[in-house]
Order: sequence, then C-alpha cells, then structure tokens
Amino acid sequence: MSLNLCVMQLELVWSAQLPLHQLRPWLREQLAAHGEPLRWAITAVESTGDQSRKLKIEAVVVSSET
Repeated sequence: MSLNLCVMQLELVWSAQLPLHQLRPWLREQLAAHGEPLRWAITAVESTGDQSRKLKIEAVVVSSET
C-alpha cells in the first residue's frame, strides 16, 4: 500500500440550513470522501441567490493506493 498527496479544487454548495458553527465539520466530511485532509482552505464564497452559497475549496489530501 502506498500513500499519495493529492491536490484538489472543489466547489461545494453551502446550504442555508447548515449553520456557520457546523461548516467546518461538514467541510471535513466532504473532503474525507477523497482521502484524509492534510490542509485545506476556502478560497472563495459566492452567493447563489437562493439563500445558499457556493464555496471554492483548495485542499491537499492523503489518499492510499492498494
């Protein structure tokens, strides 16, 4: 088994129903689908007009190849 660093950019929709204090755990959960988050940052936030927002995320995750 080998470990790889993957650099990625994601666009995620932050629902109006998700309060700010739950944003970090939700983002970590979304990133975990791609591997173990090592570093990540929100690089942009855009309003979508329907009370939700689009987040642009840049991340480095550790993924394993078997």
